[in-house]
Parts: sequence; structure tokens; C-alpha cells
Amino acid sequence: MPETPPAGPETPARPRVTLWQVARTPRMIGLLVLFLAAAAVCGRLGAWQLERAEVRGAAAQAQRLAEIEAQEPVPIEDVLAPQSTFDGALVGRRVEATGEYEAGGQLLVVDRALDGRTGSLVLTPLRVTSDDPDADGAVLPVVRGWVAGDDPGDPLLAVPEGPVTLTGYLQGSEDSGELHGALDPGTTDSISSAELLGVWGGPIWTGYAVLTGAEPTQDDGIALLPPPTRSGTGLNIQNLGYAAQWFVFGGFAVFLWVRLLKDEVLRESGAFDPEQPDAPEQPGAPERPAAP
Repeated sequence: MPETPPAGPETPARPRVTLWQVARTPRMIGLLVLFLAAAAVCGRLGAWQLERAEVRGAAAQAQRLAEIEAQEPVPIEDVLAPQSTFDGALVGRRVEATGEYEAGGQLLVVDRALDGRTGSLVLTPLRVTSDDPDADGAVLPVVRGWVAGDDPGDPLLAVPEGPVTLTGYLQGSEDSGELHGALDPGTTDSISSAELLGVWGGPIWTGYAVLTGAEPTQDDGIALLPPPTRSGTGLNIQNLGYAAQWFVFGGFAVFLWVRLLKDEVLRESGAFDPEQPDAPEQPGAPERPAAP
């Protein structure tokens, strides 16, 4: 029986290499040092942009507070009608109103901080007197200030009697908290016009006034609050965007080294080598007989 001709030489398979083996090569160590240096530079630039965002944001906020304090108060009904949607641009707008406090409706808004101390806000309804028929008789929530305690019966919280004329900063209504009556009597955990409507009646303003002054005056033991600000005004948005970009660039540098490492492992393992064609059969070679 004729013998089968020997097959051509086969290409020996490359030994399998690991990520750790490739990562310890001088080339990959050098690339790692280079990419880590790039990531460190990007991180430092990102941190610098964050500092700039804070500095520029603080400067812008200080300028806005100065503008708020310098503006003349206007009648509240001229900028916001009762039961109308509160525009965020009105936050910090100085307004004035005349009416009478309703002492029986006064509430303490508990767990509020001022200068690092926790206490309560004194929230009193003002029944407004106005020539505007839509505003006359409406209820304006007024934050008369902050106190260290949480006792609604404290004599310090006595409400001035008779007509009162006040000025204050506008602030938008808060989200609803616990249902009225779920907390201790005379207290609440939010300044929500939607909830206060059911307690004080209406019509009611959808924002509230943060007191800056009143005639007649109230007890000096109630600390007045600083002007309110809109959320997000403490940082400069443009610099925050730049900071985010630099941090992304730094992360991409590390990702790129990992990607190169994996590609190098595949190359060393022969995954990128071209496939060897099958050895052609020699002409005239007899076919092997089928096995019996």
C-alpha cells in the first residue's frame, strides 16, 4: 500500500501571555508613566477650574446680594399676585406689604440652621390690606426670623398687634412636608403654600416674605435672616464645565493605556497574525484507501 506523503511543517503556536507579563515590559511601563503624568496634569487643571468656579461664583453671588440689598421695595401685588405661579427670577426681590398678623396661625418651622446653629423659623400669616381687590384679604406667609428654641409658646414670639407695614425678600414656596398635625402642635417642617392654604385659608401667595423690617418693630431676640438666593448660584457653571472636561481627559488617558495593554497581549499571543493556508496536496498522490 502506498505511503501517505508527510504533511508540510506546521507553524508552532505562540505561548499564551498574561496582562501582568506584558504590563511589566519596559515599553508598557514607559507608556504607563507617560499616561499617568498626563492624567495628573489633567486632574490638576480640573482642580484649578473648580477653584475658579468657586471664586467666580462667590464673587457673582456677592454682587447679586449687594444688588438685592440696594433695591427699593415695591408693593408685593405689583410683582406677584395671590395664587399665581412663582417665578424663580423673583427670589430675593424686595417687597412691602401692609396688613395684620394673625397670631393664632403662627407656626415654628423646626430644624432650620443659622450660623451653624439649629433652631426654628418663625412663620406668621399676614392678612394683607391693599387697594388691589385681588390682593386685599389674601394671606402672605412671613418668616419673621429665626430663634434658637422650638417652643411655640415662648413669649419671645409674641406677634405685634394691629396694622403692620413690613418689607422683606421674596422666596418661593417649599415642597410639602409632613401633614399638618403630624408634628407637635404649632410646628411644621416646611413652608408650603399648598399646605398652608388648608390651615390659614386663602387666597394665598405661592411664595413667602423673609422679613427685613417692620413697623411696629418686633422683639430683637428674633434674628433676621440674610437675603435668600437661588440654588446653584454658588459656583460658576462655565468653569464647572471646564473642570469636568479636564477630569474626563485624565480618565481617558488611563483608559487608553489599558486599551493598549490589552492589544499588546493579543499581539503577543498571535491573535493578529495572518492565518496559515492549508498545505496543497501533491499532484498525482494516490488517495488513501477507505478503512475497512
